[in-house]
Amino acid sequence: MIVFEQLPPKRSGEKLMSYVKNAQYQRLDPNGSKRNLLSAENSSRLRADDIVTIIYKDQKPITGQILAIKRQGISSNILIRNKVGGVGVDISVPLFHPNILRVDIVRRPIKYRPRAKHYYIKGSRLDVGDINKTH
Repeated sequence: MIVFEQLPPKRSGEKLMSYVKNAQYQRLDPNGSKRNLLSAENSSRLRADDIVTIIYKDQKPITGQILAIKRQGISSNILIRNKVGGVGVDISVPLFHPNILRVDIVRRPIKYRPRAKHYYIKGSRLDVGDINKTH
């Protein structure tokens, strides 16, 4: 005896977590541009030492030098640093946030520094200057 008709399969055999992850990527990054910036196979990916501008939907753009990139799937974020009024400011930016329209690479260094995370430049002679004046 069948009380209810069986529902059609929604995931068509795909594992639940991969289905949820793909659905989130489709919602937050439909054209794949942000995923492309994080991809290790892409030669124009984001790297520490790049100077980027984050374009938002509802606030002013933020420009800064990338200190660190945390690649954690949908919760990936970058730490950017800039000087505002002579004071160094660090901003952690979640890349797949719905309010972020795009990430523009303003400038790449001629030669990259060693290390993937550049926390050591804070407060040293290597620290970033006022990036808004230089570009």
